[in-house]
Amino acid sequence: MNLFYNIFVYTVWFFATYYVVVILLYMFLGKNKLFEKKKFAFKQVPMVSMIVPAYNEQGKIRHSIKSLKKINYDKVEFIIVNDGSSDNTSKEVVESIAGDKRFIFIDRKQNKGKAASLNEGIARAKGEFIATMDADSVVEPKIFYKALPYFLDEKVGAVTVSVLVKKPKTFLHKIFEVEFIIGLSLFLKVFSFFNAVFVTPGPFSVYRKKTLDQIGGFDEKNFTEDMEIAYRIHKAHYKIENCMEAKAYTIIPPTFKKICTQRKRWYSGALYTISKHRGMLLNKKYGLFGFFMTFNFSVIFLGLALFFYTTYLGVSHGIENILYFQYTNFNIFEQLKYFRFDILSISRTTVLGMLSIGFTLFTLFVGMKMSRQKISEKKLGVVGYPLMFFLYQFFWFIPISSVLLGRKIKWR
Repeated sequence: MNLFYNIFVYTVWFFATYYVVVILLYMFLGKNKLFEKKKFAFKQVPMVSMIVPAYNEQGKIRHSIKSLKKINYDKVEFIIVNDGSSDNTSKEVVESIAGDKRFIFIDRKQNKGKAASLNEGIARAKGEFIATMDADSVVEPKIFYKALPYFLDEKVGAVTVSVLVKKPKTFLHKIFEVEFIIGLSLFLKVFSFFNAVFVTPGPFSVYRKKTLDQIGGFDEKNFTEDMEIAYRIHKAHYKIENCMEAKAYTIIPPTFKKICTQRKRWYSGALYTISKHRGMLLNKKYGLFGFFMTFNFSVIFLGLALFFYTTYLGVSHGIENILYFQYTNFNIFEQLKYFRFDILSISRTTVLGMLSIGFTLFTLFVGMKMSRQKISEKKLGVVGYPLMFFLYQFFWFIPISSVLLGRKIKWR
């Protein structure tokens, strides 16, 4: 018996289970607040500036602009920044916004990155609030009436919404659809209950302009500007809220290779961000946020280490058994005839693994119910969701190795 391995398994299982239990408790305790509708009680309707950075989005941005035109809000301006696209994005934008005075188009010839485009848009913005949206996303018409009331609390610096997958087609896309429902919608709402929202998703988020001016806008050197800015919002002692009632829809990359590239950027950016703001970790000055992020990354790294250690042990023991059996004329097919299942022969670590899978599925079903999603309509994604356990190991291993080896991180 490998004593170290058993201790490691129990440790990871305890931390992971504790993490899930806390989320479930907050979920149940705050179930009446998940879809709360706040009253739009501003004395005067505030001006909103919506900024849409675009780089080589000729096949998608027309749909985004159509959704912007349907927004039901009077005092709004739309600032579209073409970030030096090499395709027909500029032409698509001009044709789509022709004659609509609410749109401002910044046609930059040089590619400077998404964060730089957002900052340029902020500099031109007239609104009291700044909304940001990716050029491959669409939003619902009443999104501002649902999200803006959270800013009636002067301590709120940003508001996120439910980010969902637009028209998933493939089996893999349907799995990620479920991941978005749980991770970028429900969990962000739950995290807001203890002021620990760690990302303002790029597909759509709203910021108080005064807050952005105070913290200096977006970090133009970071791969995940929407995550990095969340840390600085907390550092400035503002809160980030989530409005599950408001919805934005985004497109998943079409191929697994492009999904891997996207995740590599996301997780590499997360590592650089946590390193940059490591002074916030376990720092009571920032409330539960610093403790939550420490715990969150600890679970990720411990889980990743356990996965690869388990894989190593399994492969090495398998090779040892094969080498042993070849000298004993062992016939595995013959032995299968006499196989009998004995529940007492199951190891404790296997039981913990089975409990973890069961607990994950329980959380998934509860989460779908709490999110007002019909499992029958998402059954392919729900069935395939356990595959995310293996995909996460892969998605995290690549950026960790890339960061350690100093490899360049691509945007797409």
